[in-house]
Amino acid sequence: MLNLSRLHLLSELAVLGTIAKVAEAVNLTRPAVSQQLAILEQETGAVLFERSGRGVRLTLAGESLVARSAKVLDLVNEIEADLASAKGAVAGEVRISAFGSVATTFIPAVFEDLLREFPQLDLRFEELEPGESLKAAAAKQVDLALVDDSISAEALASMLYFRPVYEDHFSVVMAANHRLAKEASIQVSELSSENWAINRNAQTYKAQIVNACHEAGYTPRVVASCRNMAATLEMVRTGYVVTVLPALALRAAAADPAFAVVPVAPLMVRRIFVAMVQGTFRRPAIAAVLRALDGVVARFAGTTQSLNSDARAKRTEGVLSD
Repeated sequence: MLNLSRLHLLSELAVLGTIAKVAEAVNLTRPAVSQQLAILEQETGAVLFERSGRGVRLTLAGESLVARSAKVLDLVNEIEADLASAKGAVAGEVRISAFGSVATTFIPAVFEDLLREFPQLDLRFEELEPGESLKAAAAKQVDLALVDDSISAEALASMLYFRPVYEDHFSVVMAANHRLAKEASIQVSELSSENWAINRNAQTYKAQIVNACHEAGYTPRVVASCRNMAATLEMVRTGYVVTVLPALALRAAAADPAFAVVPVAPLMVRRIFVAMVQGTFRRPAIAAVLRALDGVVARFAGTTQSLNSDARAKRTEGVLSD
């Protein structure tokens, strides 16, 4: 009979790509993982993976075994979740990962709400970029991974369940004294003569912005290519450049009198999801985290609408007083 633990190791290898990463994920040594995978090959009578560059890749037999065993592992997860649900206690460890702008907005409030209601929870958090976070969820290194649609999840779709969380709209960010700062919204075409700052580490968003400019009939003149959002905003502060960023990352900038944050048109959005292994949402602790996240997002959306209304009112007052 095939060993479930060994099947799980092979599934993790399919996601993580190296034995070293699998060993780290399951708290075993590399030789121990290699030995268990070798036994699995003996049990199946097939070569399941082979070396490829610095990592390994599954053979066709390995890919087939991972695909077929996924249903079995999902069933085990569901059984474990049902057993936890029967106990009913909201307790134990829950590991959460998220990228920067979610980590500075939703996550702290989720922690505060949960620990106030369920002090027996053992919450853990790790900041990871969406691609890393997705792999961590598939490899069961985290229980809940907050990701966005900047990455392709097709390869892991059979392993994970995705639940929509939030739709984040992009905004133009400029110095408060910019000629367009008092507009209710700004067309991409109106920025054709501007100097641009772009966060080059966010390649998907960069491509989305550049494509929007191309559709408006021009190529943006990028004079500041930054490695992170903080550097991008500091360049905008000088008044020399403008940028377009997701609104979720702009809470501080929207409250800073040095900046004007204005919705961009046509509408540009990114969608945020929480990814988890199939069936784990039945665990009382996971269900509690998801409820808390829903509550925080609802409050945040209401606050954002209020902030936007205040900002529009201030811009209108500025127009009337000119």
